[in-house]
Amino acid sequence: MDDCAAIGPAIPGDDGAAAAVARIASLGRAAWPAVAISDDAIAARLARLVRDDPEAPFDELHAADFYLATALAVGDAGALRAFEVELVPEIQVALRRLRLPAAEVEDITQALRSELLTGDDPKIASYAGRGGLVAWLQVTATRKAFKRTRHLARERPLDEVLLDHWSDPAPSPELRHLRDTYLAALKTAIREAFGALEVRQRNLLRQHLLDELTIDDLARMYRAHRSTCARWLADARAELTRRTRKLLIAALGLPTAELDSLLRFLDSDIELSISRILGT
Repeated sequence: MDDCAAIGPAIPGDDGAAAAVARIASLGRAAWPAVAISDDAIAARLARLVRDDPEAPFDELHAADFYLATALAVGDAGALRAFEVELVPEIQVALRRLRLPAAEVEDITQALRSELLTGDDPKIASYAGRGGLVAWLQVTATRKAFKRTRHLARERPLDEVLLDHWSDPAPSPELRHLRDTYLAALKTAIREAFGALEVRQRNLLRQHLLDELTIDDLARMYRAHRSTCARWLADARAELTRRTRKLLIAALGLPTAELDSLLRFLDSDIELSISRILGT
């Protein structure tokens, strides 16, 4: 994966360009036999590097790593499997060195999957092959962790995001009073309910709500069918609503009639709020 064999200048139109592509393809396919990308895809990536940095020392390119990164950028299934098996553990080694909680390591790993592998211009496409891919990923993960820590105090919790998307105030003064009176309890319930979800459910909600990933983006990231990801997301939303309702029942201790009235109002309002954010 760290083969640094010279590949020659990769400048479009130069005689060395075809040889450079052929050498990257040969070394890459030898290192990653389950990964298959075309020579044209390799040539396009080299051309992009030339445009970005005409003076880049392409004779020192890490050829096999460059091949794998190119395959990841175009969504090759074999490359995505290699990412999970070979690269994700290396990313998590770097994160664990920072003594992060296991849940934080998982959250950052998922965020990196999104940034590196999804979208029209995934971040993995910026890997230039000048250093080993594992080292590049570990530096990227460490920077992500430091940035997350620095901004943690300013990050908005999910409960605040949900409440920002709350439906318009109910026309009934009585229901408006209920909402205003129990707003703090609702925020606490949403926060605790979110924390009690499974890791994948939390990640799906964060990625869809905060990172604004589409169902298609999620399907590609999780290597699952689009309908499967849609079902996972719907289940996460329903579980968040169910847990929030249960926590409110336990926390408020209101008389039965008032509690029923509040929960009927909040049930529809919570579900409407979450549904609006999730675009369902």
